[in-house]
Amino acid sequence: MTSSPAPSDPVRLWQEAGRRLQVHAKADESLHFGLDGRSVSGPATADDGVAAWLRVTTSPRPGGKLWEGPFLADALLDDEAIPRPLLLAEATWGDGPTHQALLWQRTRCASVSTTPDLDHAPSLGPRWWDDLASALARLRATPPPAGRQAVRQEYINRIGRFLPDVDGAGIDLTVQRWETAHGDLHWANLTAPRLQLLDWEGWGAAPAGWDAAVLHAYSLTQPEVARQVRDVFTDKLNTPDGRLAHLVIVAQIIQASERDEIHARLAPFVRDFAAGIVEAASQ
Repeated sequence: MTSSPAPSDPVRLWQEAGRRLQVHAKADESLHFGLDGRSVSGPATADDGVAAWLRVTTSPRPGGKLWEGPFLADALLDDEAIPRPLLLAEATWGDGPTHQALLWQRTRCASVSTTPDLDHAPSLGPRWWDDLASALARLRATPPPAGRQAVRQEYINRIGRFLPDVDGAGIDLTVQRWETAHGDLHWANLTAPRLQLLDWEGWGAAPAGWDAAVLHAYSLTQPEVARQVRDVFTDKLNTPDGRLAHLVIVAQIIQASERDEIHARLAPFVRDFAAGIVEAASQ
Protein backbone atom coordinates (compact mmCIF):
# COMPACT_ATOMS: atom_id res chain seq x y z
CA MET A 1 0.00 0.00 0.00
CA THR A 2 2.99 2.28 -0.63
CA SER A 3 2.48 5.06 -3.17
CA SER A 4 4.67 5.50 -6.23
CA PRO A 5 4.10 7.69 -9.27
CA ALA A 6 2.03 6.15 -12.04
CA PRO A 7 3.73 6.06 -15.45
CA SER A 8 2.08 8.26 -18.07
CA ASP A 9 2.01 5.45 -20.65
CA PRO A 10 2.23 2.08 -18.85
CA VAL A 11 1.68 -0.03 -21.99
CA ARG A 12 4.56 1.64 -23.80
CA LEU A 13 6.69 1.24 -20.67
CA TRP A 14 5.87 -2.47 -20.54
CA GLN A 15 6.92 -2.90 -24.18
CA GLU A 16 10.16 -1.03 -23.47
CA ALA A 17 10.84 -3.48 -20.63
CA GLY A 18 10.34 -6.37 -23.04
CA ARG A 19 12.90 -4.91 -25.43
CA ARG A 20 15.44 -4.39 -22.66
CA LEU A 21 15.07 -7.94 -21.40
CA GLN A 22 14.90 -9.36 -24.93
CA VAL A 23 11.58 -11.11 -24.46
CA HIS A 24 8.50 -11.14 -26.64
CA ALA A 25 5.92 -8.85 -25.02
CA LYS A 26 3.05 -8.19 -27.40
CA ALA A 27 1.01 -5.01 -27.26
CA ASP A 28 -2.27 -6.90 -27.58
CA GLU A 29 -1.64 -9.17 -24.57
CA SER A 30 -4.00 -8.89 -21.62
CA LEU A 31 -2.16 -6.63 -19.20
CA HIS A 32 -2.74 -6.24 -15.47
CA PHE A 33 -2.48 -2.83 -13.85
CA GLY A 34 -1.66 -2.26 -10.20
CA LEU A 35 -3.59 0.10 -7.96
CA ASP A 36 -3.60 3.62 -9.45
CA GLY A 37 -1.65 2.29 -12.44
CA ARG A 38 1.64 2.24 -10.53
CA SER A 39 2.65 -1.08 -12.07
CA VAL A 40 1.89 -3.02 -15.22
CA SER A 41 2.44 -6.72 -15.82
CA GLY A 42 1.56 -9.41 -18.29
CA PRO A 43 2.67 -12.60 -20.05
CA ALA A 44 5.85 -12.67 -22.11
CA THR A 45 7.97 -15.30 -23.82
CA ALA A 46 11.75 -15.57 -23.55
CA ASP A 47 13.88 -16.26 -26.62
CA ASP A 48 14.37 -19.85 -25.50
CA GLY A 49 10.59 -20.32 -25.42
CA VAL A 50 10.21 -20.21 -21.64
CA ALA A 51 6.84 -18.81 -20.63
CA ALA A 52 7.49 -15.78 -18.44
CA TRP A 53 5.70 -13.01 -16.58
CA LEU A 54 6.94 -9.44 -16.96
CA ARG A 55 6.23 -6.74 -14.37
CA VAL A 56 7.31 -3.09 -14.47
CA THR A 57 7.12 -0.65 -11.58
CA THR A 58 8.07 2.99 -11.30
CA SER A 59 9.72 4.70 -8.34
CA PRO A 60 11.04 8.22 -7.69
CA ARG A 61 14.47 6.64 -7.09
CA PRO A 62 15.98 3.13 -7.02
CA GLY A 63 16.45 1.25 -3.77
CA GLY A 64 14.27 0.74 -0.72
CA LYS A 65 12.17 -2.09 0.68
CA LEU A 66 9.84 -2.68 -2.27
CA TRP A 67 12.65 -2.35 -4.81
CA GLU A 68 14.93 -4.86 -3.12
CA GLY A 69 12.35 -7.37 -1.88
CA PRO A 70 12.20 -9.73 -4.89
CA PHE A 71 16.00 -10.06 -5.08
CA LEU A 72 16.35 -10.78 -1.37
CA ALA A 73 13.54 -13.35 -1.52
CA ASP A 74 15.22 -15.03 -4.47
CA ALA A 75 18.54 -15.15 -2.62
CA LEU A 76 17.44 -16.07 0.90
CA LEU A 77 14.26 -18.15 0.79
CA ASP A 78 13.99 -21.88 0.19
CA ASP A 79 12.51 -22.41 -3.29
CA GLU A 80 10.92 -25.76 -2.53
CA ALA A 81 9.59 -25.10 0.97
CA ILE A 82 8.25 -21.66 0.04
CA PRO A 83 6.85 -22.12 -3.50
CA ARG A 84 7.05 -19.04 -5.71
CA PRO A 85 7.94 -18.19 -9.32
CA LEU A 86 11.63 -18.22 -10.25
CA LEU A 87 13.15 -14.79 -10.92
CA LEU A 88 14.76 -14.92 -14.39
CA ALA A 89 16.05 -11.44 -15.19
CA GLU A 90 15.96 -7.76 -14.22
CA ALA A 91 16.44 -4.38 -15.88
CA THR A 92 16.56 -0.88 -14.40
CA TRP A 93 16.58 2.41 -16.29
CA GLY A 94 15.64 6.06 -15.99
CA ASP A 95 16.62 8.82 -13.60
CA GLY A 96 13.76 10.37 -11.63
CA PRO A 97 11.53 8.44 -12.02
CA THR A 98 13.31 5.11 -12.32
CA HIS A 99 11.73 2.02 -13.84
CA GLN A 100 12.33 -1.56 -12.74
CA ALA A 101 11.41 -4.55 -14.89
CA LEU A 102 11.36 -8.02 -13.35
CA LEU A 103 10.92 -11.21 -15.36
CA TRP A 104 9.64 -14.34 -13.62
CA GLN A 105 9.00 -17.83 -14.82
CA ARG A 106 5.26 -17.91 -15.47
CA THR A 107 3.23 -19.96 -13.03
CA ARG A 108 0.97 -22.60 -14.55
CA CYS A 109 -1.83 -21.78 -12.11
CA ALA A 110 -3.92 -18.65 -11.84
CA SER A 111 -4.31 -16.40 -8.83
CA VAL A 112 -7.16 -17.44 -6.56
CA SER A 113 -8.72 -14.02 -7.18
CA THR A 114 -8.06 -11.19 -9.61
CA THR A 115 -8.45 -8.77 -6.68
CA PRO A 116 -7.07 -8.95 -3.13
CA ASP A 117 -10.52 -9.80 -1.73
CA LEU A 118 -13.03 -12.48 -2.79
CA ASP A 119 -16.31 -12.25 -4.72
CA HIS A 120 -16.95 -15.99 -4.31
CA ALA A 121 -15.73 -18.87 -2.16
CA PRO A 122 -12.90 -20.65 -4.05
CA SER A 123 -12.61 -24.42 -4.02
CA LEU A 124 -9.42 -25.10 -2.07
CA GLY A 125 -8.79 -28.61 -0.79
CA PRO A 126 -7.06 -29.74 2.42
CA ARG A 127 -3.76 -30.26 0.57
CA TRP A 128 -3.74 -26.58 -0.51
CA TRP A 129 -4.31 -25.36 3.04
CA ASP A 130 -1.65 -27.73 4.38
CA ASP A 131 0.84 -26.46 1.79
CA LEU A 132 0.08 -22.85 2.71
CA ALA A 133 0.49 -23.49 6.44
CA SER A 134 3.78 -25.32 5.77
CA ALA A 135 5.14 -22.54 3.53
CA LEU A 136 4.34 -19.85 6.08
CA ALA A 137 5.90 -21.91 8.89
CA ARG A 138 9.12 -22.21 6.87
CA LEU A 139 9.01 -18.49 6.12
CA ARG A 140 8.58 -17.64 9.81
CA ALA A 141 11.65 -19.75 10.56
CA THR A 142 13.78 -17.72 8.11
CA PRO A 143 15.47 -14.68 9.68
CA PRO A 144 14.65 -11.52 7.71
CA PRO A 145 17.50 -9.30 6.46
CA ALA A 146 18.58 -6.80 9.10
CA GLY A 147 16.31 -3.77 9.27
CA ARG A 148 13.76 -5.19 6.84
CA GLN A 149 10.19 -4.87 8.15
CA ALA A 150 6.83 -5.52 6.54
CA VAL A 151 5.14 -3.47 9.27
CA ARG A 152 6.76 -0.97 11.62
CA GLN A 153 5.97 -0.30 15.26
CA GLU A 154 5.78 3.41 14.45
CA TYR A 155 2.79 2.80 12.18
CA ILE A 156 1.14 0.46 14.68
CA ASN A 157 1.33 3.17 17.33
CA ARG A 158 -0.82 5.40 15.10
CA ILE A 159 -3.63 3.03 14.09
CA GLY A 160 -6.02 4.96 16.33
CA ARG A 161 -6.29 7.48 13.48
CA PHE A 162 -8.33 4.91 11.59
CA LEU A 163 -9.74 2.96 14.56
CA PRO A 164 -10.53 5.63 17.17
CA ASP A 165 -12.06 3.13 19.60
CA VAL A 166 -8.67 1.46 20.05
CA ASP A 167 -7.36 4.40 22.05
CA GLY A 168 -10.00 3.99 24.75
CA ALA A 169 -9.99 0.22 24.94
CA GLY A 170 -6.76 -0.21 26.87
CA ILE A 171 -5.17 -2.29 24.10
CA ASP A 172 -1.39 -2.51 24.26
CA LEU A 173 -0.10 -1.63 20.80
CA THR A 174 3.43 -2.82 21.51
CA VAL A 175 4.37 -5.87 19.43
CA GLN A 176 5.65 -8.58 21.75
CA ARG A 177 6.88 -10.99 19.08
CA TRP A 178 8.08 -10.33 15.55
CA GLU A 179 8.20 -12.98 12.81
CA THR A 180 9.20 -13.09 9.16
CA ALA A 181 6.13 -12.57 6.96
CA HIS A 182 5.23 -12.33 3.29
CA GLY A 183 3.65 -9.01 4.18
CA ASP A 184 0.90 -8.86 1.56
CA LEU A 185 -0.75 -12.27 1.73
CA HIS A 186 -4.07 -11.62 0.03
CA TRP A 187 -5.95 -13.69 -2.54
CA ALA A 188 -4.44 -12.11 -5.66
CA ASN A 189 -1.00 -13.18 -4.40
CA LEU A 190 -1.87 -16.88 -4.00
CA THR A 191 -2.32 -19.39 -6.82
CA ALA A 192 -4.41 -22.57 -7.06
CA PRO A 193 -4.81 -25.47 -7.47
CA ARG A 194 -1.01 -25.60 -7.09
CA LEU A 195 0.08 -23.16 -4.43
CA GLN A 196 2.57 -20.42 -5.19
CA LEU A 197 3.11 -17.19 -3.28
CA LEU A 198 3.47 -14.15 -5.55
CA ASP A 199 4.80 -10.59 -5.14
CA TRP A 200 7.61 -10.54 -2.59
CA GLU A 201 8.27 -6.81 -2.66
CA GLY A 202 7.19 -6.15 0.92
CA TRP A 203 8.32 -9.20 2.90
CA GLY A 204 10.09 -8.82 6.24
CA ALA A 205 9.50 -8.75 9.98
CA ALA A 206 5.90 -8.27 11.15
CA PRO A 207 3.83 -8.93 14.28
CA ALA A 208 3.37 -12.66 14.93
CA GLY A 209 0.30 -13.81 13.03
CA TRP A 210 0.51 -11.04 10.43
CA ASP A 211 0.14 -13.14 7.28
CA ALA A 212 -2.82 -15.07 8.72
CA ALA A 213 -4.48 -11.83 9.84
CA VAL A 214 -4.05 -10.28 6.38
CA LEU A 215 -5.52 -13.30 4.63
CA HIS A 216 -8.40 -13.41 7.09
CA ALA A 217 -9.20 -9.72 6.64
CA TYR A 218 -9.35 -10.11 2.87
CA SER A 219 -11.62 -13.17 3.32
CA LEU A 220 -14.35 -11.45 5.34
CA THR A 221 -16.63 -10.98 2.33
CA GLN A 222 -16.91 -14.79 2.22
CA PRO A 223 -17.69 -15.98 5.79
CA GLU A 224 -17.02 -19.67 5.10
CA VAL A 225 -13.53 -18.88 3.78
CA ALA A 226 -12.86 -16.58 6.72
CA ARG A 227 -13.80 -19.43 9.05
CA GLN A 228 -11.38 -21.73 7.22
CA VAL A 229 -8.55 -19.22 7.68
CA ARG A 230 -9.35 -18.97 11.40
CA ASP A 231 -9.41 -22.76 11.72
CA VAL A 232 -6.10 -23.30 9.93
CA PHE A 233 -4.28 -20.49 11.72
CA THR A 234 -6.03 -20.43 15.09
CA ASP A 235 -2.69 -20.83 16.90
CA LYS A 236 -1.53 -17.58 15.27
CA LEU A 237 -4.72 -15.53 15.36
CA ASN A 238 -6.07 -16.43 18.79
CA THR A 239 -3.22 -14.68 20.62
CA PRO A 240 -2.59 -11.08 21.76
CA ASP A 241 -0.18 -10.54 18.86
CA GLY A 242 -2.63 -12.12 16.41
CA ARG A 243 -5.42 -9.82 17.57
CA LEU A 244 -3.08 -6.84 17.32
CA ALA A 245 -2.12 -7.91 13.80
CA HIS A 246 -5.82 -7.99 12.93
CA LEU A 247 -6.30 -4.42 14.14
CA VAL A 248 -3.30 -3.21 12.15
CA ILE A 249 -4.42 -4.72 8.83
CA VAL A 250 -7.90 -3.33 9.45
CA ALA A 251 -6.35 0.12 9.87
CA GLN A 252 -4.38 -0.32 6.65
CA ILE A 253 -7.49 -1.37 4.72
CA ILE A 254 -9.49 1.58 6.07
CA GLN A 255 -6.65 3.91 5.12
CA ALA A 256 -6.53 2.43 1.61
CA SER A 257 -10.33 2.68 1.29
CA GLU A 258 -9.91 6.42 0.89
CA ARG A 259 -8.01 5.80 -2.36
CA ASP A 260 -9.55 2.82 -4.16
CA GLU A 261 -12.87 1.02 -4.51
CA ILE A 262 -11.52 -2.45 -3.72
CA HIS A 263 -10.66 -1.48 -0.16
CA ALA A 264 -13.71 0.76 0.08
CA ARG A 265 -16.02 -2.23 -0.40
CA LEU A 266 -14.01 -4.26 2.11
CA ALA A 267 -13.92 -1.53 4.77
CA PRO A 268 -17.37 -2.22 6.35
CA PHE A 269 -16.51 -5.89 6.85
CA VAL A 270 -13.18 -5.22 8.55
CA ARG A 271 -14.64 -2.42 10.69
CA ASP A 272 -17.24 -4.85 12.06
CA PHE A 273 -14.62 -7.47 12.79
CA ALA A 274 -12.31 -4.98 14.52
CA ALA A 275 -15.23 -3.74 16.63
CA GLY A 276 -15.56 -7.23 18.06
CA ILE A 277 -11.86 -7.32 19.03
CA VAL A 278 -12.08 -3.89 20.66
CA GLU A 279 -15.26 -4.77 22.53
CA ALA A 280 -13.72 -7.97 23.92
CA ALA A 281 -10.62 -6.06 25.03
CA SER A 282 -12.76 -3.48 26.84
CA GLN A 283 -14.55 -6.06 29.01
